[in-house]
Amino acid sequence: MNKLKLIKTAVFILTFMLIFCTLSLIGLLYSKNTKKDSAPKEKISLKQETGSYIKNIQTAEDKLYIHVIGGGREDRIIIFDANENKVISTIEIN
Repeated sequence: MNKLKLIKTAVFILTFMLIFCTLSLIGLLYSKNTKKDSAPKEKISLKQETGSYIKNIQTAEDKLYIHVIGGGREDRIIIFDANENKVISTIEIN
């Protein structure tokens, strides 16, 4: 009789653990998928003249070095801080 109660208890505990772990895994996967979709979408402008276009982009640490040409101006390099989403400076190339 005691062996039967022990087996029933073990089956109950194992079933509970199986259901709990499965639900935890589903919740973890769901939260990872919703975090990607819930990221705020920001429109960032480099405030360059019409006709300008990006020729090359280089990265270093958290900064983007963007080589911009055209737009009726000399070639220029824009240094953009990716953390703060703002232009740090513009270097004109003569």
